[in-house]
Amino acid sequence: MGKTNDFMNFIEEKAMPVVELVSNNKILLAIRDGLVLPMPLMIIGSIAIIIGDFPVPAFQQFMASVFGEAWNWWNWDVIYPSTMGIVALFTTFGVAYSLAKSNEVEPLPAGMIALMALFLLLIQMDGGGFKADDFGAQSLFSGMISAIISSEIYIKVIKKNFVIKMPDSVPPAISRSFTALIPAGLVVILFVVIRAVFSLTPYGSVNEFIINVLQIPLLGVGTSLIGTEITAGFFNTFFWMFGIHGTLIVQSVMQPIWETAKYANLAAFQAGQTLPYIVTTEYLDHFVFLTGSGLTLPLCIMFAFKAKSKQLKELGRLALVPSIFNINEPLIYGLPIVMNPIMAIPFFLTPMLSILISYSAMALNLVSRPTGVAIPFTTPAPFGGFLITGDIKVAILQILVLLLAALIYWPFFKIWDKKCTAEENQITGS
Repeated sequence: MGKTNDFMNFIEEKAMPVVELVSNNKILLAIRDGLVLPMPLMIIGSIAIIIGDFPVPAFQQFMASVFGEAWNWWNWDVIYPSTMGIVALFTTFGVAYSLAKSNEVEPLPAGMIALMALFLLLIQMDGGGFKADDFGAQSLFSGMISAIISSEIYIKVIKKNFVIKMPDSVPPAISRSFTALIPAGLVVILFVVIRAVFSLTPYGSVNEFIINVLQIPLLGVGTSLIGTEITAGFFNTFFWMFGIHGTLIVQSVMQPIWETAKYANLAAFQAGQTLPYIVTTEYLDHFVFLTGSGLTLPLCIMFAFKAKSKQLKELGRLALVPSIFNINEPLIYGLPIVMNPIMAIPFFLTPMLSILISYSAMALNLVSRPTGVAIPFTTPAPFGGFLITGDIKVAILQILVLLLAALIYWPFFKIWDKKCTAEENQITGS
């Protein structure tokens, strides 16, 4: 007990300040909000892809016979470029808006200035205009960095009150526009200089520099087997064990990498190329966080239908439906799994093994990789596995992973059930 208390004291004194720093960091929270902003459009675009490219030949043949061979023209040519194809623009605006709002300054001008900053860095085509790819995943990192830099300038200028003030008789909307004039001018000067400097480098542009020096290496590490085991497997579970929402902590740092991998897979899928990444946001939602962190649905089923303890049986029934839809906070805090040394072992093991098995199966091409299609994280197995890949074998793999989780949880369920039953009998005197 003494060693356990010493360890807990260490966590509270040393680790918790770091966790709080990450979880309350305004920039990380703004990045998270910016990436979430285009999610409704991502889902709409994904639904269009699922329908247009539904992986059943009989369906495709039927639709072609009714509407013609090019029946799904509305998918990649119309809906995709209008939703997923402009994700960098929405994310850039969202990051800037969130960062300004968290610093209690008018957020709309921040979003506008951030978009301007991104366009200042993009290289126009010979005939004028920009490439469609510049608005998608290719510019995601550039957009986020542009949003952070431009918003920080905007926030500091506003808070220093270094602004053009209009008379009280001027309408507020016009007054706010003039308030943003000086920070917008400073951003223009800075980003034009940045563009000019990078034009002299071998990369030619900021976007190419970020892609080759920052984005590709980070993707390589963040989507590797070891990187995923450490971040999504170990640290996510570690934070949960101490009552901290591990998924939010890990995603606040890693989500830009996983989202970029998703968009890269989607672009490859559209072009009919080999999908470059295994680990994407959807992979994590439907394998690592399947039925919630720790893959706890089998444990819920055991509690609901096999437990002798009345409290565990009731808890299992209450937590069962949310767990099916990948939400297991009722179980984590109700059992609790938090600060529970017995349940800590299977809670750690199940996601680590799920990553190892699913990643290996996809790396060996035994099953398909995520195509980049975005679906709600609450989509239950096995439907989620099928929708993110279009491969029925992935749906079967989800079931196999959950069966393995059940085998891991079973002996620990028996131990906990016996303990809780004994406590209940002692209270009732039976």
